[in-house]
Amino acid sequence: MKVNTKFIKEVKKYGAFDISACFNCGNCTAVCPLSKEDSSFPRKMIRYAQVGAEDKIESSLEPWMCYYCGECSDTCPRQAYPGEFMMSLRRYLISRYDATGLSKFFYMNSWAQNILVIGIFLVSLIFFISYNGDFQELAAKIELAFPAYVTLAIFMYVFTMYKKTILDKSKKFLFSFDFSNIKETLIHGLTQKNFSGCSETDWTRWIAHLLVMSGYTLTLIISNLHLLEPLKKHYGLLDITTPLVFYAAFGIIAGGFVMMGRRFLKKIQSSKFSHPTDWLFVAMLFLIGISTLTTYILNMAMGPDAEAVAISYKINIAIEVAWIIIIVPFTKWIHIFFRPMAIYLYNLKKEKQLA
Repeated sequence: MKVNTKFIKEVKKYGAFDISACFNCGNCTAVCPLSKEDSSFPRKMIRYAQVGAEDKIESSLEPWMCYYCGECSDTCPRQAYPGEFMMSLRRYLISRYDATGLSKFFYMNSWAQNILVIGIFLVSLIFFISYNGDFQELAAKIELAFPAYVTLAIFMYVFTMYKKTILDKSKKFLFSFDFSNIKETLIHGLTQKNFSGCSETDWTRWIAHLLVMSGYTLTLIISNLHLLEPLKKHYGLLDITTPLVFYAAFGIIAGGFVMMGRRFLKKIQSSKFSHPTDWLFVAMLFLIGISTLTTYILNMAMGPDAEAVAISYKINIAIEVAWIIIIVPFTKWIHIFFRPMAIYLYNLKKEKQLA
């Protein structure tokens, strides 16, 4: 087993915890609903980190099972914050799955990500405002390019995750076609089921996450299918797109508002330690929701030819360009794929009897 004596010091760059203070009392494992007879969670991950078993952690799926309810941190007598440690491990794993190295760079230098996001937004907006062609057609081409870019990034991440957790052990490609595994993967992906496993489910957090996830997923569908053309069509209350846009915007704005409020107040354990990339993620989502809703309402009130509609729509697309290029592939957004994927791979391991 390869040992990295500086592992804890390295992972500390990804979050606020003091796992070196842990004296292995087992309180965290006793209260965690993810701890089973065959899995001492999160104690096993803590021990791996303490001895520097970097390869063991990188081949583990357990960090993705945790939804950071905070019960382990609340009951820790040493204030080691094991819940935040698991969050830090997820950030660390994202950086290890990313072959470009940009995720690690952004986590280590969040100011650089902020500057790049602002810069790409401003350059895009200046270009859009000065563009003399049919902007609606240009927006359609941009929205068609997004899925290809995001799919490539997701494939790169998922393959590396699969390699570290399955392929490196089995030495051959393994897959599960078991219906129950596929079903469980979909359920976890759509509902974030592990939230309900905590002894006191934080329903506010669960609802906020569900609103944001469903709202943004609907926004992607609207954009990728090009259902919204605010510069060509005058929308009304009876249009099929109206309830879709209003729910998508409401989900993102309401869920994002709750997330930002909890991070600001820091009253809940899971919101006490927010990485700057978490703030940027929520803030950008909030702006996408606001700009989408503003564009649609202006279109309903003033029609597609109004200058205000064009400006609002260009701002919306410029925000989405910065969001897709910098935030989606390299930091927190990618969680949405790793969590259900971890369920699938965990069940695959059991099915194929991999240690």
